[in-house]
Amino acid sequence: MTQSTVTQPQYSLEGVALLKGLSADSLERIKQGCTWRRYQPDEPIVEYLDRSDNVFFLVSGEARVIVYSLAGKMVSFHDLGPGDMFGELPAIDGRPRSASVEARTSCLVASMKAESFHELMRQEPLALQAVLRQLAGTIRRLSTRVYEFSAAIMSITGRRIYGEMQGIRAKDVYPDEEVKAFLVEKTFPKSAEDMTLKLSNVTAAFYGLTLANVGERFGWKEADAISKAVFRRLGQLKAKEALELGVDLPRDTRAPVLVFITAVHSASPEYNFEVLEYLPDDTTIRVFGISRYDRIAKALNIERHLTWPELVPFFEGAAEELGIKCKVHAELKELGEQGRYECFYRMVR
Repeated sequence: MTQSTVTQPQYSLEGVALLKGLSADSLERIKQGCTWRRYQPDEPIVEYLDRSDNVFFLVSGEARVIVYSLAGKMVSFHDLGPGDMFGELPAIDGRPRSASVEARTSCLVASMKAESFHELMRQEPLALQAVLRQLAGTIRRLSTRVYEFSAAIMSITGRRIYGEMQGIRAKDVYPDEEVKAFLVEKTFPKSAEDMTLKLSNVTAAFYGLTLANVGERFGWKEADAISKAVFRRLGQLKAKEALELGVDLPRDTRAPVLVFITAVHSASPEYNFEVLEYLPDDTTIRVFGISRYDRIAKALNIERHLTWPELVPFFEGAAEELGIKCKVHAELKELGEQGRYECFYRMVR
């Protein structure tokens, strides 16, 4: 790296946004504690994954921040101008640099040691507020990019699903093209989530309507018994499917939870989960979100006849299929409006 030391008194930090509003004495003290260097165009100032923790002030010239993914690929960049600060994250959390910075033009850069940066934050509230504003701006900028990226991915997924389904529906004959265009626009799934939710609602309807008819014909005890049996057999079925897919299921209390997760991935978008304990003899999972089963039971006014939480037989069925002897404990926290649901399931040997 080609760089030259610059005599400090020739330069000023007055244009640095972070230091705006500080007294002349404070600026002079900070200036004396900085190291000053000039960089040429395309010359690196800091490197990705560098372990240094200095904070930098771009006094003059322009530079570019290049952000990398975990795989080491460049994913985004943004430009810096005179008065900008960069490199503060390693000074705050002590981790390697998550981006590289290189000069776009001839640059004059002042660098400050992490210890001096911390001292500055303690002594100068205005500087601390400026750092917080910069960090907030960074979070907002990255959040916007994540949203835009996710929206683009969903758009691509939607077009792909539409194309694939058009192949499946190639033999369909509509009354005319106008009717076809109208129905596709109004009812065709626009995304993977939309398609999965529609399929999930159909499954829930079959579940609820079947139990309602059984209860009215043969009694609600029979309906509840069938509900439990269905969930138990579903747990057994999903355990078999997981094995067929090559999922490595340990023969202990963790396996029923893994089976449940595979089921959520493929057929239950309304459920979210949080694995709280993951040990061979003691595994706990929090299931929350929307229970389509409770929602349809409420819609049909049969929920009072059924046993909740409904997933206990599912976990028991998965354990039985895999030859695991464990007890399933459930603590239902919420069974609310529109199927709002929260329950803790614990598998114990």
